[in-house]
Amino acid sequence: MTSIVETIRKIVRSELQAVRIAELGVVEAVSSHSAAGDNDNYGCDVRLKNTGLLLKRVPVATGHVGSAAIPNVGDLVLLTFAKGEMNQAIVVGRLYTDDDRPPLNTTNEMIMHLPLHADDSAAIKTAVRNIATNSPPREMIAEMAPKITVRVTDGTIKATAGKSEMTLDQPDGGGGTVTVVAGGTKITMNQDGDVTVESIGDMTLQSGGAMTLEATTNLTLKAGASVEIDAGMSFSAQAGAEATLAASGSLSLQAAMIAVAGMTSFGPG
Repeated sequence: MTSIVETIRKIVRSELQAVRIAELGVVEAVSSHSAAGDNDNYGCDVRLKNTGLLLKRVPVATGHVGSAAIPNVGDLVLLTFAKGEMNQAIVVGRLYTDDDRPPLNTTNEMIMHLPLHADDSAAIKTAVRNIATNSPPREMIAEMAPKITVRVTDGTIKATAGKSEMTLDQPDGGGGTVTVVAGGTKITMNQDGDVTVESIGDMTLQSGGAMTLEATTNLTLKAGASVEIDAGMSFSAQAGAEATLAASGSLSLQAAMIAVAGMTSFGPG
């Protein structure tokens, strides 16, 4: 009887040893489906760390069908085995190591740094966080240093490209504002309808067709030096009531013919 029991135990132990639950492995090749004409279906070749056995085209589990993030060659991965069968391995996750450490992170945030070992100036970095002790607590950042940054917080979206910047601001209880800055040029628009254009250099307004400048109240043209109006053909200035031409120095009117109609009065200033 004892001999039979021992034999059964050995058989059970042997069967249990043959059952695979989970193991660690290192990716040696990937078959991600990188081209429309290939037959790859999101898998990789993995060499098991404990036995050195190479498993070919192991499928990689995904958190959402429609998304893809294939492991890199050299990544340490965790495999599980459907029904404990060696030929039904599945990559279910990746692990950091002493050589491949994660980017700086804390709780309540998701961080991405691609590729992992790239310098900040060569990497794509994203951060999504909601940390109550931060100000502001909710924040999303996408960065391609040293030039491109997009930052979204409560009420504000800011996109930066070198020395150019666009900010969309919607404060609580206030009117929204769009601000565009390009070096020394700034355009500000708010929800009330006000628009301000500022430039430390020259400014040009040019139209291939007609152009109209119209204000429902006052329109002011002012220059620190001179104002020049040049019409290729005709020029008309009209006022619904009074019109005044004044100069602190001399005033010249010149034409092939000048016509003055209506009551006219000339006198010393």
